[in-house]
Amino acid sequence: MDRRHFLAAAALAPLAGCTSVDGPETSTSRTETGSVDDSGFEPVPESDWERAADPPEWERAADRRIEQHRRGDVTVVVSQGGEPVPDADVRLRLRRHAYDFSTAYNVARHWSSEPGDPYRRWVSRLFNEAVFENAYKWRQWTSPDGHERTHGVIVFLRANDVAVAGAPVVWQNDEKDVLPDEVWTAYENGDTDRLRTLIDEHVRSLVGHNAGDHGVEDWVLLNEQLRFHDFTDALADAPPTRSPPLRDWFAIARDAAPDATLAVNDYDILTLDRPEHRDRYADLVTYLLSGTAPPDEVAFQSHITTPDGPIGPAEQYARLDRFAGLGDIDLVVSEFDTPGIADEAAAGDYLYRTLKTVYSHPASAGFRLWGYWDEQHWLGDAPLFRSDWSKKPGYHAYVDLVFDQWFTDARGTTGAAGEFSTTADLGRYDLRVDADSGTVSDVRAVTDPDGETRLHVEL
Repeated sequence: MDRRHFLAAAALAPLAGCTSVDGPETSTSRTETGSVDDSGFEPVPESDWERAADPPEWERAADRRIEQHRRGDVTVVVSQGGEPVPDADVRLRLRRHAYDFSTAYNVARHWSSEPGDPYRRWVSRLFNEAVFENAYKWRQWTSPDGHERTHGVIVFLRANDVAVAGAPVVWQNDEKDVLPDEVWTAYENGDTDRLRTLIDEHVRSLVGHNAGDHGVEDWVLLNEQLRFHDFTDALADAPPTRSPPLRDWFAIARDAAPDATLAVNDYDILTLDRPEHRDRYADLVTYLLSGTAPPDEVAFQSHITTPDGPIGPAEQYARLDRFAGLGDIDLVVSEFDTPGIADEAAAGDYLYRTLKTVYSHPASAGFRLWGYWDEQHWLGDAPLFRSDWSKKPGYHAYVDLVFDQWFTDARGTTGAAGEFSTTADLGRYDLRVDADSGTVSDVRAVTDPDGETRLHVEL
């Protein structure tokens, strides 16, 4: 969910065409750090992460950018009959960040777990968005029960206020079993007309069906084009970064879902030292941006799988800046994990540093962990939880940032003018006002980091 869709998600509509199979989780793990308080709020996840007493310069610079771009001034104005109400108690508590804190989520694992299982509970406790790890890959999506199983999990996630993103739509991977046989048959037979028709119809049906009926409107449309490009090689006499079918697929997706957020995604951009690879990705992004249906997001896989994968915060920020400068586009970390960092404490430090650096960039719109539990991770080493659900240092780093440093729970009392002012992290808020003449509870959005947001409450 990019910035354009945040306000629209304030009220999640029921999903047409789906049967609810599992409602919101209400198990004790959602309140394991304490009881629901007298305002009806559950406590946020807790961390024992200890921030350095004297943060390094990279972190101080990131904090300054975060204060500028991720927080805003807010004034709650309380009145009754047009007159200000002094001495009213105000509480403004963050319900959902405007920024996407996301994870990969596995449909098969969901259905093999029971309601109340930690795998189901933690997804809504820690994240506001999830992308299906495998279910939208072409072969899985077109399997006999692919639609029903996937849509049931959409119902579950949205009932728990977790938005759903989709990936990948076009992935020409010949090394994994992700494509139907008929696609490879058309390619191997040199039947380019059939190949083009199959891909065009897949883009149209996957994006259009899920956006229209199920509210899935964030898509990694093009995945790993720099390495896997057999189909575009067959369909056009052009280099992989400037192949006309790529623009066609974005145009088809935009026509099928006009409000969708569409992304291009690749790896080794925010990791490793591969300048030529980054140049090719910049060329691809530039080509797509000049089409009639440009992407909304440029996404960076950020798997650390080797000891030489990590890069420093200054270099990370410079690489983000480069791609932000290519045009009007949001930046997203699409697949973060650190199996190449053997020491858990070092892995937690790298998660902390990377997440804070990325979050501090004004063009950044989301950060996605590629799973959170070792038992459901492609290399058995997820960022947050070990197999027994004990917490890694990465959990404490993540929670310290998302639910402490970047979390607002402000309380105060209105003055003589009936106003209470504070600064708040951008997002959607539970607002409660208590006065002698009554109580009002509402949900309001704070989205402006530059001006003052005035929230009017009439008792």
